[in-house]
Amino acid sequence: MTHFKKYSGFYIPYIIFALTVSLIIIFNDKAALHLRLASFYTETGDVFFKYYTEVGGNIPFYVIGVLLFYRYRIALTLLITQLSTGLIAQVIKRSWDAPRPVKYFADNFPNIELHKIAGAKLYAHNSFPSGHTTSAFAFFLVLACCPKNKFLQFLCFALAVLVGFSRVYLSQHFIVDMLAGSFIGVTVTLLFQLYIEKKSIKWADGSLRDVFLRKRN
Repeated sequence: MTHFKKYSGFYIPYIIFALTVSLIIIFNDKAALHLRLASFYTETGDVFFKYYTEVGGNIPFYVIGVLLFYRYRIALTLLITQLSTGLIAQVIKRSWDAPRPVKYFADNFPNIELHKIAGAKLYAHNSFPSGHTTSAFAFFLVLACCPKNKFLQFLCFALAVLVGFSRVYLSQHFIVDMLAGSFIGVTVTLLFQLYIEKKSIKWADGSLRDVFLRKRN
C-alpha cells in the first residue's frame, strides 16, 4: 500500500481511466465508437499525433541512455520493463492476429474510408494489443515513480494517455487495443517496481556521472 499511496498521482487516475474506458467499450459498438473517436481530427492534430505517437516507439530507449547519468536503478527498471512489456505485447499480437481498423473496415464496411495522414502508413494486422500504448504506459509509470509531486505523477499519466489516444486517432488501433496495452504496461511495470524496491543493490544507486566525477578527482 505504501507504493500505491506514494505514487497515487498516477495510479488513481489510471484506475478511473481504465474503468471508464471499459464501460465505454462495453456499451458501444466497436466500429461506431472508433469512427466517433477518430473523427476529431484537425491539421494540427494530424501533425502532433503523427510524431508524438513515437513516444511509444524507440524514444524510451534513448531516455535510458540519459538516465544512466542520473541513476542506474531507474535506467535498469526502464530497460527491463520496456523489453518485457514489449515482448508480452508482441507475443499476444501474433497469437491473436486481430485486424487493425483499416482492414476491419475494408472487410466489414467497405464504403467507409478512414482518415489518412500523409506519411503515416496504416497497418492491417496484429491490432490487439497496442504495442506503442504498452510501451508508453510502462515508460511514463517508471518516470512517475521518480518524483514525489502528485501533479508530476498525474502529468506522466496524462502523457501516457495521449500516446494511447494517438493510436486511435491515427486509426492504427481500436480503443480496446489501447486499453489492453495500457494494462500490460502498468501491470508489468508495477510488479517489477514492487520487486526492485525490496532489493538493496548498492551499485544501482550510482550513475555514470559518479564515475566521471571520481575520475576527475
